[in-house]
Amino acid sequence: MRSRLTGLGVIAAALALGITSFPPLTRPVEAAERSGSADSGAAAAACFWFGPTSRIVDSDDNYAFPDSGARYWGADFTLPHGARLTFDGAFAHARYQSLNSYNSETHGPTDALNDVSTAPDPGSRNPYLPNALRAGNGHRSYTAQLVGEQPPADPADRAPNTLYAGVPGQQQVVLAYRVYLPDRGKDATGGVGLPRPTLHLADGRTVTGRAVCDAVQAQQQTQPPVTHLPPSTYQALRDQPGKPVGFPADPTPVWRAYYNSPFAVGCVYQGKCSGTPPRSGGQYSNKDNQYVSAYASRALGKVLVLRGKLPVTPATVRRDPFMRGNPDMRYWSICSNESYATTRGVACLYDEQLVTDVEGNYTIALSLPEDRPANATAANGVNWLTLSPRGDGAGHLDDTMLLIRNMLPSAGFHHAAQDTEVPGDEASVMGPYLPTGRYTTTEAFEAMGTAVH
Repeated sequence: MRSRLTGLGVIAAALALGITSFPPLTRPVEAAERSGSADSGAAAAACFWFGPTSRIVDSDDNYAFPDSGARYWGADFTLPHGARLTFDGAFAHARYQSLNSYNSETHGPTDALNDVSTAPDPGSRNPYLPNALRAGNGHRSYTAQLVGEQPPADPADRAPNTLYAGVPGQQQVVLAYRVYLPDRGKDATGGVGLPRPTLHLADGRTVTGRAVCDAVQAQQQTQPPVTHLPPSTYQALRDQPGKPVGFPADPTPVWRAYYNSPFAVGCVYQGKCSGTPPRSGGQYSNKDNQYVSAYASRALGKVLVLRGKLPVTPATVRRDPFMRGNPDMRYWSICSNESYATTRGVACLYDEQLVTDVEGNYTIALSLPEDRPANATAANGVNWLTLSPRGDGAGHLDDTMLLIRNMLPSAGFHHAAQDTEVPGDEASVMGPYLPTGRYTTTEAFEAMGTAVH
């Protein structure tokens, strides 16, 4: 199902119908009061969440193709039978926030509760809604709940402010809390701290503070379990005899929408790109994002030049006072990465970092730092992104995997990765928003001077 930015959605419907068949989530007091005390809630959050995790800047904690524009926290715990968790939180001063639950065996996403799908507490407001005041410091509280049930088949049957974490046969629950682009001057959480958990047991008892973590056996760790392609499998795929120079990259970059990891690996390395693969997501992926990827190789040229059109997104980093009401999507980025052998990220550019012309068109030069053209500068209207200095991270120093994220496209925008339906339709669906590319040399790029466009 295409995840779109559609306003209040389920919240509006629930409030309009006066639904009360689920446990009450809040009363009109501040969130810290509901958990007994601010100190108790903060203590629960500190032992429940681990992170920030999956960071490009951390060589020992870089996995699952992270985005440098995002901050990630994880939780790994066991929910007692019949129990539920509530989270007292505040909307972050940021571009986006969400809670995602995951299958503890496959690491694929189970469910998501994002910012626009979260109703504020009475007396508070949701700063992520179109045209909402987003920069105010007060009246930002919300209450969400987590239940050990599977997501309803019909979205209309969802309880408001609820994250579903049930997976048949699994007691372990794995969560990710994301904050994208905290406002300038705010910390990684967007200035509001992490959601504070309270445990509600089946017999009616309530557990608060650090006792929550003991009751759910919360695991403090640096990262959740991560699956990589076994080295022997990856090497057999990458080092197939008879492949052309630059494999798995193409002389003209080919962008492929992401459906699932087995299909992606089979398409790139074995040419098995047909059919109608299910779009089930990757390891710890965000259900609000969809992706297109391509491969680059320095064997085809030291500089790869990409040109495309940037979707319109909200400006938030400089604490813009209002959330834009008519963007094409919530967030866009392009990242260079190693490969499925390591799933390590290298570097990213996100929408507000890109320089464009007046029509929103961009040029990105990708190279290693030592090959960067002198005129690949923002002052010259050119964005620069490094290729992977470690190659694929498995001995092939020319390789880089590129990944473009599209988050929450608006209902009226039909050129997002979310709109692709079958492998091979990317260019026809995404049009100018899917970049084209060509290889060149440092010297040839520099020879263009200021006439790069």
